Amino acid sequence: MVAGQAAPLAVRGLTADDMSATRRRFLALGVLLPLLVATAAGYGLVAPDAYPGVTELQRQTWRAQDAVNLVAAVILILSSRRSAAGSWRGHLVQLGMLGWLAYCALHLAIGAVFTPVFLVYLAVVGLAGFGLLDGLIRVELTDESVLPRFPSRPTAVFLAVGGVGIAGLWLSEIVPGVLGLARPANLHLSGLPNPTWVLDLVWLIPWALAAAWQCWRGRSSAQLISVPLLVLLGMLSVAMLAVIPFALHAGLGADPVAGPQIGAFSIVFSVLGLAEATLIAGCLRGGAGRTVELRDSWWVSSR
Repeated sequence: MVAGQAAPLAVRGLTADDMSATRRRFLALGVLLPLLVATAAGYGLVAPDAYPGVTELQRQTWRAQDAVNLVAAVILILSSRRSAAGSWRGHLVQLGMLGWLAYCALHLAIGAVFTPVFLVYLAVVGLAGFGLLDGLIRVELTDESVLPRFPSRPTAVFLAVGGVGIAGLWLSEIVPGVLGLARPANLHLSGLPNPTWVLDLVWLIPWALAAAWQCWRGRSSAQLISVPLLVLLGMLSVAMLAVIPFALHAGLGADPVAGPQIGAFSIVFSVLGLAEATLIAGCLRGGAGRTVELRDSWWVSSR
């Protein structure tokens, strides 16, 4: 075996049943899920009426996300292979990609007009969501899985500031609307609440604040909680930057409403993407050869 390479499953004391379960997990998350993602993304990019009833900027945002998700599907395949081989870094990246794909598909499942790929969105949400949950719960945190150069305090500050900032931004629109003082600017189809509000406020922001607390306190679970979130946020920044060429190609650069938003995208997500890439690199640096061990079930059996 090459020095620094993660140990294959067969030499980590796993039984035949354990290895069979790992193969099934890889087939579900490293083969089937990428195919479903590619199907949904391909439809969004090719079908002329893939996203009806929304603004042109929103339509181009989802098309840019589809393009990024084709790359995400490849990253998921590669990271799933590394995770199945016992790589801790591969497992963390895989979890981040699962979180990102679940976030995207859930956004479309509750925020887009009904289309022929609606069931594909649900399948992606189910596989990616439960894959993320499974990959978090079954991890055995050991000394072998600790990344030696994990920047816990910078990660904590970034996630805390980002979480509080986004929460404040969304609540500044929502609260006046709830109180009847003003109509929120980012209402969705026919006045429905924006799905981004929902997903960020009930999922990503609590995740970010919990991860920030774990990192600041130096908990052993901090890496497991925060690194996948950084990967997810990094993919979000890439997707938002990808909106720029799609929007410009659609002629939105001269639009008095969309034009300034595109300019804001380029600045905000360039800064965020650089910060996220720096933190991800810092988290994963020096982790070659670190292994991950997964329990055979979510709960420890007494039998």
